Amino acid sequence: MKKTLIALATLAAATGSFAQSSVTLYGIVDASYGQLSSTTTAGVKSTVKGISSQQSVSRIGFRGEEDLGGGLKANFTLEYYIEPDNGSGIGAGGIASSSRQAFGGISGGFGAINMGNQTTLIAAVNGTSDFHGGVNTVGYSIGNNQNSRRANMFQYTTPNLSGLTATVQMGYAGAAGASTGNSSAVRVAYANGPLTVAAATETTKLTKLSVGNYGATQSADWTIRTATDLSDALSDRKRNAIGATYDLGVAKVGFTHSDGKAGSTADAGKFAVNSFGVSVPMGAITLNATVDNGKMTDSGATSVDLSAHQLSAFYALSKRTNLYTIIGEQKNKATSAKDNQYAIGLRHQF
Repeated sequence: MKKTLIALATLAAATGSFAQSSVTLYGIVDASYGQLSSTTTAGVKSTVKGISSQQSVSRIGFRGEEDLGGGLKANFTLEYYIEPDNGSGIGAGGIASSSRQAFGGISGGFGAINMGNQTTLIAAVNGTSDFHGGVNTVGYSIGNNQNSRRANMFQYTTPNLSGLTATVQMGYAGAAGASTGNSSAVRVAYANGPLTVAAATETTKLTKLSVGNYGATQSADWTIRTATDLSDALSDRKRNAIGATYDLGVAKVGFTHSDGKAGSTADAGKFAVNSFGVSVPMGAITLNATVDNGKMTDSGATSVDLSAHQLSAFYALSKRTNLYTIIGEQKNKATSAKDNQYAIGLRHQF
């Protein structure tokens, strides 16, 4: 009897220790049919059609957490692209061969520290008024002013103080004996009740300013967007963003401003855009719209005006599955260069 009690106590202790750790498998499978048409500055139009992930990039991820005691927790996230349109899985061709977020860290009463491949603070603020949820369809031009993620990143986030948090990031490009590509960024955010406000600033050493190329001739893989350098001279690239949303109940409204600059006085590249968004829930349907206006300066030339818009409708079949349709356009007002795109698809989250 005594041996039985000892065995049961040992099993209970082991079970308790295992219960302190957890690993979650999660992901998104997004498949849509769509068309992307681009018109170059010379008026040449190219169009591609196909199956892709347009509301969200398809992915698979693993998230884990362990209770270390004393209020400390260890955590990790490993997330990878998948491409359901061509069957590419983890480690296969295209974007599927690279990771999204991949980091490890520790958290407690002091806040949270994470190290690895992480979302940049500029990208986090740029998405403030993007009620479409970071879709791949063209028409949300504010996303041109960001690197979505960066490798070799150290991040510290303060505890949440009545809705107020601050985050610091330090990124290292890994170049031997050089600072090229090293970055630093700070974000302050407030979220309490219906109001959310966030602001961030980022500096990247000896780096050009590049944005998505409006009206570029499309390749066969229409999800890969080409970029153009607005500055050729290597200098410190600076980016800033500020955004806010307010939930009115019947609708949510938002505004985001994002700008960036780099280069020398004679070869200055600049990009700035304002985005206004609204999201209206109507039962199982949610309607979203964003309108952007901005300016772009290419290598010290005269600034040109840019405009973009995006409309989307999401229909919830369940808590994890929805149908969607998205249309978008972005154009350079000084030339005939523009992009138009639409997509109709199904997204499942697991």
